Amino acid sequence: MKYMNRSLFSTSIAKLLPYLAIPILLNIFIVIFPLINGVYYSLHNTYNFKLTFNGIENYVRVFHDKIFWFSLRNNIIIIICTILFQIGPAVLIGMMMVTSKLVMGNRFIRSIYFFPSVISPIIVGTIWKLMYSNQYGLINASLVMLGLKSQNWLGDPKLIMTSIIIPLSWQYIGYYLILLLAGVTSIDPEILEMAEIDGATGFKKTIYIIAPLIRGTFMVVLTICLSGGIKIFDQVYAISRGGPGYASSVLAQFAYSTSFVQNDYGYGSSISITMLVISVIIVLFSRFLVGRTQDDA
Repeated sequence: MKYMNRSLFSTSIAKLLPYLAIPILLNIFIVIFPLINGVYYSLHNTYNFKLTFNGIENYVRVFHDKIFWFSLRNNIIIIICTILFQIGPAVLIGMMMVTSKLVMGNRFIRSIYFFPSVISPIIVGTIWKLMYSNQYGLINASLVMLGLKSQNWLGDPKLIMTSIIIPLSWQYIGYYLILLLAGVTSIDPEILEMAEIDGATGFKKTIYIIAPLIRGTFMVVLTICLSGGIKIFDQVYAISRGGPGYASSVLAQFAYSTSFVQNDYGYGSSISITMLVISVIIVLFSRFLVGRTQDDA
């Protein structure tokens, strides 16, 4: 019997291998090879485009670099704000849509919420940069019309992070909303009907019935949000290029400018590898916390 199972398993693998070969090769060339190459460069100096092995010197330099820690702080601020202002509104809107069956099944309304997330982040950043303009920006023009003082949204170090977080939050609320609603629609309708018969309607049904059943979906949403916050680049590059000064610098933008503006590929690679390690730690820690919460429940 065991021999037959092994034979069937080997036959299945042999049939799937031609279909898996191309994705595996693509993954090796697009992900694995660049990662190994990045680690290799991170262990070398690359001044004047000459490779000189220096061991972990670049990583020591990373941990003593104030700009790196300032960029990491900005990433953490973005992660916290995106959890609050992306997932938070998505959950609230989702609760309202679940309690309103007419809205819940309306594809047009879902499409309106989802539409901003399909636009390129570079385009969204460029549009909001024009809206923030001191000379012809819509936001300052609206403030003046209301009798308020215009703000230097892109030039004030105290406002620049807010100027980045607002469009970032606006763009992806609909994306997380659709993911959460997909989790809701996967729930057996009979469970929801039984809950309503027992008197759990509206808010109570959402909190005590739906929320526990979509914890897996929420875990996916949280993981995507965390990884997106740590690797954010597009919006920052389009809106501020990390400025003024380094006020809005984030890890990905700092690694990019170090590698391709300053041509210090070794140090830029070490920043990227460090950012990868931080991303993995943050995601694993979040999964650990959610797992403990589920066990306690």
